[in-house]
Amino acid sequence: MKKILIFLSAFFAAICILLTVISPDYLSMLIIGLMGVVVAVGFGIGIIPVLMYCQGFREGLRSIDRALEINADYIWTAITTTLPFFKQKQLDDMFESYLNNVREQKDSGVVISDIEDAINEDTLAIHSWRGVILQIAGILTALGLLGTFLGLVTGISSVAFSSAEATIESIETLLRGIATAFYTSIAGVILSILFNIAYRLIWNIMLRDYEMFIDKFHDRIQPSAEEQIRAKQYLNTEKMIEALNVLRTNSSMSVNRTVADPAQEQRMMMDILSGLNHGEFTFVLMPVCNLADRSVIKAESKLQWNHSVLGPVQPSAYMPIVESDGFIAKLDQHLWEQICETIREWIDKGLHPVPVILDIRKTDLLAIDVYDCIKMLMEDFDLAPRYIEVAIDESAYVVCHDEATKAEKQFLQDGIKVSINNFSGNLVNLGETNADEICLNLGSLTDEVNVENIFSQATNAHLKLTCEDITSAKMLADIKRYGCLEGRGEHLYGDLSRAEYEKLMHYGA
Repeated sequence: MKKILIFLSAFFAAICILLTVISPDYLSMLIIGLMGVVVAVGFGIGIIPVLMYCQGFREGLRSIDRALEINADYIWTAITTTLPFFKQKQLDDMFESYLNNVREQKDSGVVISDIEDAINEDTLAIHSWRGVILQIAGILTALGLLGTFLGLVTGISSVAFSSAEATIESIETLLRGIATAFYTSIAGVILSILFNIAYRLIWNIMLRDYEMFIDKFHDRIQPSAEEQIRAKQYLNTEKMIEALNVLRTNSSMSVNRTVADPAQEQRMMMDILSGLNHGEFTFVLMPVCNLADRSVIKAESKLQWNHSVLGPVQPSAYMPIVESDGFIAKLDQHLWEQICETIREWIDKGLHPVPVILDIRKTDLLAIDVYDCIKMLMEDFDLAPRYIEVAIDESAYVVCHDEATKAEKQFLQDGIKVSINNFSGNLVNLGETNADEICLNLGSLTDEVNVENIFSQATNAHLKLTCEDITSAKMLADIKRYGCLEGRGEHLYGDLSRAEYEKLMHYGA
């Protein structure tokens, strides 16, 4: 890096000196001198720091190798013996900040802070005045134009035609002014091009060294937070296979089977009952947004099982079993109670929450009096109807239409909004309904289904149609074009924990 710095400094110094020496007059020399000052400033606050970052990242690669040689089993201890890690003050300060966060998070088992959070292209750009340096090429060109206009003004102002001698002299002055004008423009363009090429070349070299360092750091020292989470989810799945014996890789059984081995079901149910008794079942919330501005207008509650050993358990691992034997109604009641209690706490804190949607399945309608259950919870926690909405699954209208419409009518009479979830697009399945809205499940639709036609049919039937499972920008753009006003999905917000959702309410979406 020192050789590159010396070469570039000598090169630009030689160019500036040469342009100054061959300047046609003092005005040109003055303009070229100003250009030289600008180039020197660019070197001092832009190119030199970037070259130092290059040197720092290369030293960081060597520090990783040294740390692995010292103690590959206790890498964090080894890293502390290699400090300063980059031997470059700004990079070492950023790295020290990262290490402090790591020390606080190691006990959790997942280091959430990533090295890229502390050291990234944006941070490096700020510390090396990249926004200013990118203007230097334009400043050099502008100085060239300034010299052009000054040269022309100087030449034109001396034009006189009082005599032949005066005319000849003024023409000579005008030509000298024109020479100055064109010379400074050419010099400004030359320096602008050369500086721009040099800076962008050095910046890209630095980015290459940065990426090489980051890749090696993630590979040998600390995986990124996303990689850790994926690895943990994979291990959880493996443990689930071993401990619960539910997820099989052979053809004899899969998660999608409706009939499982009775012994396996029994072991799973014992684990579920234990989890319920020990508070392992909680909830997450998926915000529902106004698609015009993506503001949060309500949230759908979802059941979550945080196993004491395995961590979060995917719903596909246990939902088929609890739904087949009706135990899902018990879990849903537990969820509804938690939600109502939480809303009460939010109100007491002054958070003014948007409505939370309680999902109602066909099993709930067949097993319990859903209306009485939710109504009692709202009374126990003193909740007004505006804080709760209910969403009845489409399958309930197919399997037990009378129970679904009865519950629908009772909730509507109490001022509680009712929606229909997991709508497949077939209005015939719903029969007669007075629900406030119907939520189309985009993820369950096949390629042959024409979503625009579904919206057109809903509009003709005077039904409000919203969407769930919005997973891409294209999907969002399409449904907005069809007239959809509200929706939810991973593209807008993922599932949020209670703490994350409270922060969203506090600071605003």
